[in-house]
Amino acid sequence: MARQRVTLEQVAKAAGVSRATVSLVVRDSPLVADETREKVQRTMAALDYVRDIGAARLRSNSSRTIGLIVPNLVNPFFTEFLSGVEQVMGDQDRVVLLADSHDDPLRQDAILQRFRGHGVDGVILCPAQTSDPDLLTRMRLWNLPLVQALREIGPGHGDYAGADYRDGILQALRHLRNLGHRDIAFLSVTADTSARTERSVGFAQALAQTGTRNAGIIEADLTWDAAEQSATEILATRATAVLCFNDVLAAGLILGLRRAGTKPGRDISVVGLDDLPLARMMHPALTSVAVHPRRIGNEAAALLGRRLRDPSIGPGRSILPTQLIVRDSTGRI
Repeated sequence: MARQRVTLEQVAKAAGVSRATVSLVVRDSPLVADETREKVQRTMAALDYVRDIGAARLRSNSSRTIGLIVPNLVNPFFTEFLSGVEQVMGDQDRVVLLADSHDDPLRQDAILQRFRGHGVDGVILCPAQTSDPDLLTRMRLWNLPLVQALREIGPGHGDYAGADYRDGILQALRHLRNLGHRDIAFLSVTADTSARTERSVGFAQALAQTGTRNAGIIEADLTWDAAEQSATEILATRATAVLCFNDVLAAGLILGLRRAGTKPGRDISVVGLDDLPLARMMHPALTSVAVHPRRIGNEAAALLGRRLRDPSIGPGRSILPTQLIVRDSTGRI
């Protein structure tokens, strides 16, 4: 026989407080004294009280859920990003529904329709490659608040959270130039996104500002194997240093270089973009530009919360600074 749900009235009676006080504690109101809050929370735990989200949804006309769509869960960057989103949304008493588009715009559209069916309050989207800019218009017609993150379609339109990739790339090339490197290659992804465009433009600008030369742009799918196999093409460029689109490509490239008998950090320098935890665990440890995905997740969630509180507010953009972290994968020429 199923156990009946514990009610607010039962918690209030057991704790010796009013139902209104218990309701304030459940909603994390600052109006409750700490001692009373702790007593009510202990009582809720002892009685195994679970908040009735369905009833709260009916009262507030809100599902207390938001959708998050990322293009590739193989990349640990997005687990860090998710953690940042969940931290802020948890503080707002919201649940995050996560989906992987596999960088496929058709799959992305299907996910958005499922999110609509679940009645999500809003969406944080890292758009799939070749996403149709008309998607932004459709979401406005659906009255579904949207924050784009890390990538964007229709640049400059709507809420967006990301990082200053161009300055990060400039930091990386200045570091390589100071080590004596002149010929620098760029290992990029094949996916046609704003993120690739921004990095490509940043690479060209940084070459001009540092007086270094483009030794070649090599593209690879965003997989460990493809990155490893790119080592042959990278070595053919005769570059003395390589800037990688992200740490996943850098990790695969370093493995490929080592298998080719080339020692990263001594024979050729490698720089990543992300500074994920794996950067410290690689051999050699990876020099990388810290992008702070968890903080970007925080900012994206804060922008969506802001939009949900005031749908009429103007677009917000949060571009976080980056920081070069120097390790063993770069050395003097």
